[in-house]
Amino acid sequence: MTRPVPPTPKWMTALIIVVLLPVFQFPVLLSNAPDIQTVRTLLWIYPFYCLTAAYLAYVCYPQRRVMSWILIALMILTHIAVWLLVTTPIEP
Repeated sequence: MTRPVPPTPKWMTALIIVVLLPVFQFPVLLSNAPDIQTVRTLLWIYPFYCLTAAYLAYVCYPQRRVMSWILIALMILTHIAVWLLVTTPIEP
């Protein structure tokens, strides 16, 4: 008989939501992005990646806490990378 898995704590759910908040500035990122196809493709993938990582961090926290923290750290690094991608001038 297997033990029931405890639910993800509310503080962890709140932390995941706070880390996910920069995704909602996607329209601003898209309007400020350079007109290069690769940059636009990466920007369109960005919200889907963050939503998936947040969901997986939420789901895996009860059994694999370290994996959940790694996903949160990767989301933070992704936010930084996308902002740098949009704000750094790129010469085609």
